[in-house]
Amino acid sequence: MGKLIKEMIHFRNSLDPDDDRNPDQINPERVNELEAKYDEILKLAKDEYEYEPPSKYYIDGFNLYIRMFKYRDCHLLFLHDRRVPHSNNLAERLLRVYKRKQSQVMAFRSFGGLDNFCQSIGIIASLRAQGKNLYESVAAIFDVPIKRSDNIIT
Repeated sequence: MGKLIKEMIHFRNSLDPDDDRNPDQINPERVNELEAKYDEILKLAKDEYEYEPPSKYYIDGFNLYIRMFKYRDCHLLFLHDRRVPHSNNLAERLLRVYKRKQSQVMAFRSFGGLDNFCQSIGIIASLRAQGKNLYESVAAIFDVPIKRSDNIIT
């Protein structure tokens, strides 16, 4: 399966970046071939797990098979929509901020507080990606006038 995923990513990266069409519109035969290989590997895993069920100590491979079967269309979406990245590295990098805060013994008293924190982190990430000044943009969100002083008091 690892080789197949690498082959899919290589196919996707080899497409012309100036072509705005989706990969399944550029080369539908190749996309269908890759999906057929994916399904074939899942069928092989199903047959093996039916023949020899997993024990409670070695359930990780079985759980991976179940997830790959259940979320097949989501896993292969990058072959059908150019806007979808082939990895979730960006999401993992953004989640790292929360995980670091969590390790600092930070606790939320409600899901509302957690939701506000996640939305604020998302807004800040969006502002950084747009290259805007964070202070001015956040102040504009809260309608706080920015005071600029030419005289610096020492």
